[in-house]
Amino acid sequence: MTAVARGRWLFVALGVTSLACSRNGDAPPFGFARETARTHLALEARFQALPDPARILDAHRVLTLRPHPAGSPRDRELADWTAAQFRDAGLEDVQIVAHQVLLPRPVRIGVELLEPKPWRATLREVPLEDDPDTAIAPAEAGIPFHAFSAAGEIAAPVVYAGRGEPADYDWLSRQGIDVRGRIVIVRHSGQARYRGAAAWIAQQRGAAGILMYRDPRDDEPQASAQSPDDRRQNETRIERGSIAFDFLVPGDPLTPGWASDPGARRVERREAVSLPSILSIPLSAADARPILQALGGPALPERLRSGLVDDLRAGPGPARVRMTVETADDVGPVWTVTGLLRGRDPDGATVIVGNHRDAWIYGGVDPATGSAALIELARTLGALARSGWRPERNLLFASWDAEELALMSSTEWGESRETWLRDRAIAYLNVDSAASGSRFVAGAAPSLMRVIAEAAQAVRDPQTRGPVATAARSRKAAERGGEIRGTSEEVVEDRLGGGSDYAVFLNHLGVPAADLAFDGPATAYHSIYDTHRFVARVADPEFRYTTTLVKVLGIAALRLLQADALPLDVRASASAIGGYLREIEQSARDPEVFRSLAGVRTAAGELEQAAASFHAARETAIAKRDTARLVDLNRRALAFERAFTDPAGLRGRPWYRHLLHAPAPNYAPLVLPGLTEALAAGDPQRIAEETARLAQALRRAVTVLTF
Repeated sequence: MTAVARGRWLFVALGVTSLACSRNGDAPPFGFARETARTHLALEARFQALPDPARILDAHRVLTLRPHPAGSPRDRELADWTAAQFRDAGLEDVQIVAHQVLLPRPVRIGVELLEPKPWRATLREVPLEDDPDTAIAPAEAGIPFHAFSAAGEIAAPVVYAGRGEPADYDWLSRQGIDVRGRIVIVRHSGQARYRGAAAWIAQQRGAAGILMYRDPRDDEPQASAQSPDDRRQNETRIERGSIAFDFLVPGDPLTPGWASDPGARRVERREAVSLPSILSIPLSAADARPILQALGGPALPERLRSGLVDDLRAGPGPARVRMTVETADDVGPVWTVTGLLRGRDPDGATVIVGNHRDAWIYGGVDPATGSAALIELARTLGALARSGWRPERNLLFASWDAEELALMSSTEWGESRETWLRDRAIAYLNVDSAASGSRFVAGAAPSLMRVIAEAAQAVRDPQTRGPVATAARSRKAAERGGEIRGTSEEVVEDRLGGGSDYAVFLNHLGVPAADLAFDGPATAYHSIYDTHRFVARVADPEFRYTTTLVKVLGIAALRLLQADALPLDVRASASAIGGYLREIEQSARDPEVFRSLAGVRTAAGELEQAAASFHAARETAIAKRDTARLVDLNRRALAFERAFTDPAGLRGRPWYRHLLHAPAPNYAPLVLPGLTEALAAGDPQRIAEETARLAQALRRAVTVLTF
């Protein structure tokens, strides 16, 4: 997963979507007539009895037997194995589609302290005595590196730049410390959690190179090391990853914005906007310590201090480091595996569920828990189909590749099927890491929040035995040190940031998307320690929460497939937009900003009225079993999210077309991104253009809902 390691997830009280339907046993699930619901809930009960943790464990062991980075021989073997699992499950039209993309591979990576005394970083993770998989040969594990780093060799003084956030560089500047031409070392955490954001900011500030390490001060209390093996893991763990600027344009850097199909045009590497010009290398805490100890200069404020060095200084001081990055950047194949559970809908409306398969090493949590969940969902729904059930709509399963390298296969696959997806895709449900703990987390486009929240309400938490949604709210209350009051507390965040395979669907094509997981404090992310044994013993013992995730994901998919009316909540979308506007107005506190938003506020009000009318008409059509009207309403609901996209895209990053949702450079969710960025720039003309463009998109949505 190239995303923030679940740091962007929140549980929020939105007051937008009520779980009243799930709480009231007499009310059908959203989108269902009462008569249809009875039959459907019986189907869901049959489904929930099918997911098997022992079968998930077996699949997980296969997926984690050997390292399988994108484009590797083992990655291809697992593509074939996944295709075989899809066929055995009864899926149709199982395909393996290859795309030729840029695949960086480390050749020589080095970090040397030249002054005050020579020292060389080991760039090695120490094996654990109780996990044989961690005793992997260096040749098989590969050299830890940052994919898409610039290549070269530099020697320069070192400056400690905190978490690598703009405020940290501003503090250095106030101390008279210039990072231009120097190497910065940063703690890999905080707002700039995505390593590409840290590289982007350092590059903008003029640094020649950047070193990133994980500081123990930033680990969650639950992840504190206890045993010698735990301490060794925390000290020597190295977080590999990409630093591509995929918040500008994801996918193959050499085919930015178009599919890397056979014969596709490719840009030169120097023209690729998503490729950094700065050298970047990951370090373990153990390798970072000698460099930090060698720094001089001013003392640091409390917020920037380290858990590795007591009297850490900002630098530069005597510390001088040489960085060496040599990579082989070849174009090679990655493989997308898809399989179809065919439905009755003559128009071919399709729900898509996906997970990526590639991993930096073994990928125990990320992505193998998600891959095992995807395969188990195919097996269970395939079993229902063999028993005589047939879905009303199509369900497409997708095993993506090279997600860890800028979301490549999902992006290229989506770009090559743009017309079909815009016409047929109902929603995309994503699972990256299914389970690293017991805390249910989910983000979704507002129109999908209700179906996800109701699915979580319908599934039992394996610890509390209560509904997953209730357990999630209870954990939130515990974190806050008190009880939650009221009924508007939700478990689904109404916005998605960046960093996983939903990007091409939501941000580029306007297909509603959701991302689901059970989260926790497991600390093996992108390292050799993320193994099968780590998951089975630490992250998800007995694969209980991976199994639970299969159930939540399956219930959400079944309701999207079977509902009389597509359960896309247009009222929640309209209400969320009003909330986004209020956030902007409150944060700006400027009468001029308030006046500039008048046209957007008017359009947003019109959308709320249209959404309320649409919802009422849909409820009437459901109650009357008015099939002809429901066909029309479903087509309008499917087209609704597309109305918020603009072919021109966002300013400076036209691949991102959605005017309501985009990732910030640090992968945090950015709502109303064009308008938000225009206001931040303080450019009146740009603000006027963006408000007009946003108002036009809202009125397109009004037109879609009006009949």
